[in-house]
Amino acid sequence: MLGSVRGGVKAAALFLVLTGCLGSRFERAAAAHVDVLASMARKGADLVASGRLTAENMPELTYPLERAAAFASTVRARRAPAWLPAFDDLVGRYRDFVDTLDRIRREQRGAAAGAALAETLAAVEEAAARTRAALGVGRDEGGSGV
Repeated sequence: MLGSVRGGVKAAALFLVLTGCLGSRFERAAAAHVDVLASMARKGADLVASGRLTAENMPELTYPLERAAAFASTVRARRAPAWLPAFDDLVGRYRDFVDTLDRIRREQRGAAAGAALAETLAAVEEAAARTRAALGVGRDEGGSGV
């Protein structure tokens, strides 16, 4: 049924199957990145509010940002899925959050620090929700294959 002139249809069918598999793999990985960024933002806000975030443990918050940005570059180089703009927005919002968090951790503690981070944390969570919607997944359904 897939036989054709010199296997052209078979090759095209194989390409479509492989492209679909890669696409779903990218979407699962994107969903995992979304979950990690959102949870690390909440963790960072909690650590700043409790006064336990220091310069030494900032890489714990910046590493997921670096990985998500690298992932977005990889996806962009291979194709431009419809969910990528939402993912890029999330990465940008998380970057803003980390920058704000780094400043706040040096200036404030306790409830004042939590309040100072509330707006940027909410922006990350809203961007995460938009990205999940663009990916067609609910919260924490993306798996953890990052």
